[in-house]
Amino acid sequence: MDMQESKWIGFYTDPSYDESESDRKFGAPAMYVYKKFDIWKAVSRATLECCALGVYAAYVNGSAVESFLEPGFTDYNKRVYSRRFDVTSLLIGGKNAFGACVGDGWYTGNVAMVRRQRFGKYPLLFAARLEIEYRDGEVQVIGTDKSWSGATGAVRENDILNGETRDFRLPHGSIFTADYPDKSAVTESEYPILPQPSDFEPVQLCEKFAPTYIWRGEKEALVDFGQNMAGVLHLRVQGEAGTRVTLRHGEMLDEDGELYTANLRSALNTDTLLLSGGEDDFVPLFTYHGFRYAQIEADKPVKILFLEARAVHNELKGAGEFSCSSALVNRIFRNVWWSMNSNFVSVPTDCPQRDERLGWLADAHLFARTAMYNADCEKFYRRYLRDVSDAATEEGVTDYAPYVNIFGRNNGGWADGAVILPYFHYRMYGDKGIIRENLELMQKHIRASIRTAKDGIREQSVYGDWLNIGADTPLDVFCTAYHYYSLCLYLYLLGEIGESDAEAETEKQKTYSAFRGKLVDADGRVKGDTQTGYVLAYAFGLLEKEAAAKHLRRKFEESGMHLTTGFNGGRYLLPVLSELGLGDIAYTLLLSEEYPGWGYSIANGATTIWERWNSYTKENGFGDASMNSFNHYVFGSCVEWMYRYVLGIREDRPGFSEVLIAPRFDPCGRITSAEGRYDSRGGRIAVRWEQAKGGYLYRVQCPRKMNVRFDFGGTSARLVSKKDGEYVYRIAAPCGAQPEAVIEMSEIKRVSV
Repeated sequence: MDMQESKWIGFYTDPSYDESESDRKFGAPAMYVYKKFDIWKAVSRATLECCALGVYAAYVNGSAVESFLEPGFTDYNKRVYSRRFDVTSLLIGGKNAFGACVGDGWYTGNVAMVRRQRFGKYPLLFAARLEIEYRDGEVQVIGTDKSWSGATGAVRENDILNGETRDFRLPHGSIFTADYPDKSAVTESEYPILPQPSDFEPVQLCEKFAPTYIWRGEKEALVDFGQNMAGVLHLRVQGEAGTRVTLRHGEMLDEDGELYTANLRSALNTDTLLLSGGEDDFVPLFTYHGFRYAQIEADKPVKILFLEARAVHNELKGAGEFSCSSALVNRIFRNVWWSMNSNFVSVPTDCPQRDERLGWLADAHLFARTAMYNADCEKFYRRYLRDVSDAATEEGVTDYAPYVNIFGRNNGGWADGAVILPYFHYRMYGDKGIIRENLELMQKHIRASIRTAKDGIREQSVYGDWLNIGADTPLDVFCTAYHYYSLCLYLYLLGEIGESDAEAETEKQKTYSAFRGKLVDADGRVKGDTQTGYVLAYAFGLLEKEAAAKHLRRKFEESGMHLTTGFNGGRYLLPVLSELGLGDIAYTLLLSEEYPGWGYSIANGATTIWERWNSYTKENGFGDASMNSFNHYVFGSCVEWMYRYVLGIREDRPGFSEVLIAPRFDPCGRITSAEGRYDSRGGRIAVRWEQAKGGYLYRVQCPRKMNVRFDFGGTSARLVSKKDGEYVYRIAAPCGAQPEAVIEMSEIKRVSV
């Protein structure tokens, strides 16, 4: 199929709408475009390909084509995607019609906190191509052009952040039927970007959640769906014609039991229905919300005939599972899954509820390996890296992508994701194409970082170890460590495709010498003396094991075994503790229900991961509402440690072509069993272990031809049986961690350090 044969079409749905005011909550009514045609012989197959400047919902003969928020969040000035649908079953003999309802989306609607029109203005544009293959071999193609018709209908207001208003007294699905009359003319427009076919999983309406009514009356109700999520309500309601029904969404209830919305900032998170007088069935088309609770209010009595919540996220195939003897750890794992789902909506967003929802690069790279264990993210991150590349310039890599011209670029710990993400992608999936595709992006980052370093020391970051607890890591330590890490990963990836970079190699050696000479004293104390400083220095190959272990244990003794790490330090904390033989601390942190820690949020009712360790505390209530999401995945990076250290499933070579099985058990024996699996590119790796006779019985099942290496950290282990890819070991006693270096750095150390 070739979208070049189709024209971009559209029209002004409200010519009087004033676009000079970009801070409006809503724009003009949604645009409906449609085309009628006849079928008089047997159809073999029909394929519809659509794209929009805006977001669209396609229909054939009044029936919806299954999609949501297509074509997704991109920089529309650089890239726009089309998607294909099999619509064979929706065609009928005789008169037919098809088309789309098009909303503002990210194209001209509100984005983050920068308001409307970040990429374009009205009119919205739509392009489509319907290809019908008849059984006699004839192929008919119907594309968008000026012969189409336009109309307005039931969708009166729509905005990704603010919600949708639907007037059920006006037509909607019927517009896309053969009997609906032709209305407004459409115009053809030129647009410089040619749609490219989507090669990644779509956003869809996914899991369903039934409501628990907290209270319910004739005109209002408060509902708990039991799970914080990104999603929408599906409501079927009946009431007098013209009755206004308002659906408000929130993540928490306040101290009075009311819907808590202060943390939404300017986002309304509200849908509005104007009833027809009959039974009205509502699922929004052009918005989604972050919520667990919903409040339904009507200005006249109504009957709620049906209500459920539908989760919204990219429909990724699951790749991993994990469970263990600790109900708390199992809940943490589930909460991380739901924060991942909630923030994989077109791009990896930071949060689904407030006026932000941006693809922050630090969040993305810090969580990436957890995500890749949980689900097959090969296509999802490949697509996101295109957005990062689209936003990058010779001045460096932006803090987030797609970019909407606020905040900055080339910040340490953020822009480094331009190298870290391709590295994790390559290690997990083994495709060297990801290196070549992102070579220019990585080089832009490396060159910009070298230019802004002074004698090997970098300190450019407006963020640092974001949301740490009273323990700011000095920026020269933080940024220089990341600079060195990026250089190591970049040079390793170059080596994998047979290339080199002399300037980067020289900078790497300079950076190592500068960090060791200026930021580490003779006793191995890292400047600033923070947990994150030691964690990053060791994880990135800048500090010896003995010094890192000594000072990290001291820091935790000083803090009463409480963590102080933020986003960045928290990502590497548990793996580093396990690698240093401090597994007792790692397991203590994970199993604690005290503040700060993963268990504290669960003790306070969390069903997702919070943005802050103190998003809510019993003593002080809600955190700063100006930045307080209850659905942020970054601190969920601990799940990577569950797969790699509790289960022991790690790649020994890219793409799991060779596998390292290296569990690190709780030295205090508090977790007594665990099981899980990971569906790698080399096949499924399944692990199950339990305490037995003073030690552990450890089983792993791998594909028969998979090369497997075992490392039990120096603890005595005896192979009990080996058959058809199943290995059973009896391990003498709980063991700590003793390998030479952080495993994700081991390959790099051998090659380039």
